[in-house]
Amino acid sequence: MAARDKFPVPKFVFEVSIDGTAIPFQEVTGLDQEYEFLEYRSGVDAELTTRKRSGLYKSGQVTFKKGIFKGDSDVWDLFDKLLNGKSDNHRAESDPIDIEVTLMDEASEPVVTWRITGAVPVKLTNGDLKSDENAIAIEQIDFVYQRIYSEYQ
Repeated sequence: MAARDKFPVPKFVFEVSIDGTAIPFQEVTGLDQEYEFLEYRSGVDAELTTRKRSGLYKSGQVTFKKGIFKGDSDVWDLFDKLLNGKSDNHRAESDPIDIEVTLMDEASEPVVTWRITGAVPVKLTNGDLKSDENAIAIEQIDFVYQRIYSEYQ
């Protein structure tokens, strides 16, 4: 089937597993992959432009957001466990973990899985509170990481 006969997968059905714990999030951002580039030109090059080559892999930050629910402390528990060494395997503070984000199609079948390796939590945000705003309370957890691998099913 030609690409023009297909329709892209919607982005609103996805699953997140952080260090083996499935947590339902509302939003995931930062699934970026990038290489820095190198430029070089010697003084005797005939062309008056620099040559470009790929350089080091540039890792970034991935952000997860979800609504706050009464009795649901999954995000706080995860942050506390990872930063304060309260896990079953007695990891040291901020030891890297792995995260999986899987985009699903309308039938909940996997389409793409992003495997984030070497992730370390760096920030937990409990959102803002405003008495004159009609909005839900959102919590956010941010991780820096070493690498993202994409697996297309």
